[in-house]
Amino acid sequence: MVEINRSSAVLIVLAIIISYPFISASLLGFIFNRSSTDFSIYNTGWNGVSEFKQKFIDHPNQGKISTIVGSSNILNRLNATEKNNSLIILGPAIHYDFSEALAILMFAINGGRVLIADDFGTANDILSVLNIFLGLMSQINLGDLGLDGMNLFGMDSGTGNMQGTLNTTGSNVSFNFPIAGIAINGSLLADQGSYYETPLTPIFHSPETTAQEGTSYQMPAPWVSDFTKGFSGNGVIGNFASIITMKVRYPNRTDPGYPENPPYITKWVPMSEFPAEVSESYNLEEYNIELPDISFSMQIAVLYSSTEAWMESDINAAKSNVNNIEPDLNEWGNPNIGFPVFVYFPFPLGGQIIICSDPSIFINRYLDENTYTEAATYDNGQFADNLIDLLMEGRESQTIIFDEGHLANHPLSPILPLSLYLKFLDMITMFPLFAWALPIIAIILSRKFMPKRTQAKPLLLTRVERYYGRSFFAVKMRWFLEYKQYSRGLELIYRRLKRNIARRYNPDVELTPDVISTYLLSEFPDRFNQKKLLDGLVSIENIIETRAPLLEEEFLNHYLFLKSIGIEIS
Repeated sequence: MVEINRSSAVLIVLAIIISYPFISASLLGFIFNRSSTDFSIYNTGWNGVSEFKQKFIDHPNQGKISTIVGSSNILNRLNATEKNNSLIILGPAIHYDFSEALAILMFAINGGRVLIADDFGTANDILSVLNIFLGLMSQINLGDLGLDGMNLFGMDSGTGNMQGTLNTTGSNVSFNFPIAGIAINGSLLADQGSYYETPLTPIFHSPETTAQEGTSYQMPAPWVSDFTKGFSGNGVIGNFASIITMKVRYPNRTDPGYPENPPYITKWVPMSEFPAEVSESYNLEEYNIELPDISFSMQIAVLYSSTEAWMESDINAAKSNVNNIEPDLNEWGNPNIGFPVFVYFPFPLGGQIIICSDPSIFINRYLDENTYTEAATYDNGQFADNLIDLLMEGRESQTIIFDEGHLANHPLSPILPLSLYLKFLDMITMFPLFAWALPIIAIILSRKFMPKRTQAKPLLLTRVERYYGRSFFAVKMRWFLEYKQYSRGLELIYRRLKRNIARRYNPDVELTPDVISTYLLSEFPDRFNQKKLLDGLVSIENIIETRAPLLEEEFLNHYLFLKSIGIEIS
């Protein structure tokens, strides 16, 4: 039976831990060769997005598909090696830490295109980082910075980009950008005015369809109008959707300090409904302030609910009795212009962040027209095609990165063990509380489990004295063999043999191999072969003089040779 020492056992355990995720993923992938995870590109069932993924591959610009199964921090490395890719986040269920959210935002700022589709607010971890910058902008006095006549977004509608000019010419104004945050509301959108089967399966329409007549909708801005091209008018079907909200920050008109030094009011409102008091707080003729039409918050939205929609806060009750739910006055019921579920934000360097509050829009049930009736009836397929055209525009063969690591993967999903393992590695290598200790731990482990240095340490008399009942020769010999210094060990044995020969024959000359062989052959003519004896002694002398490296097997042969001589003269 093979004996395993402690160091070997630790290394074996580490090897098992490191290889487990890959082995388990391969085994689970072989057993369960079809994913059932919601919004997974590997799920070909009704709740997967394999059809959405295939549309990127079939696009004329031929998108290449990649996935993230661990931490989104990998985008930092992708940004350094591959520019202008697209990231798709559909239905995340695992929260993003700050470093992951920051990596996604930087990915967009550096030119990447990002689609975030989430219904219950997990993606707010990402938007919260964007809100930090919006919050700062809402508190900076733009007038004091001398930004006269500035363009709020640095873009021009003539080029199909966002427009909004602030006119402060000839005035010393106090102006703060009013939008301080964007988020996905965590409630459930119910719509009695436009739905399929139940109010929890709403039908969304664009502002230019007849379903929106009689409302105060404005046409979408030029850069988003293509999203609705080719629609049949049946709208886009959703399932358990939410809405997009914004945080507005504006001066309090009722405060005595208004307008010179008023306190600010902050509130969350639906993206489509900018409070009238916000516009009134800034549009002051005496300060010659001309805000852009704040309805741009509607213009960047593409899909809306009907005006008979509301936000259902009791999600469990709504799911259990979907046909008998009614809006509550405290649930943002009956909006003036409907609730938006899809908005689009361009960035100056060509990147975009597209936010959708219903990932179900892109599932196979609503895209696979050959299998599902709903897909053949509604405009989800055309809407997905328009969105993909925008993401692929001007970027042939770009990489489309799907985030699979933040989905609600089943315990038997092959992706789960890999995802947990890669996130753990990312945490210990990037999280500040742990990252500093990793090099120290690596050094300690390497010193403990790496092979010992081959160079022998000095052998001190104080150390030898610890070995009671053993000779200095034995301790020193053990020392050389422990550090595999076989040539020095052979020298120690040979010198001891020469001392024994000198005591036995008391020679008047130096004990060279010729002299030693002459003495031995004269006394033991029948015990030794002259040639073998002389060749063996000469070989040992050469090894000792040159300090040539010696293998263990060679050392053993020379040791047995010298031992046979020592037995005869003892």
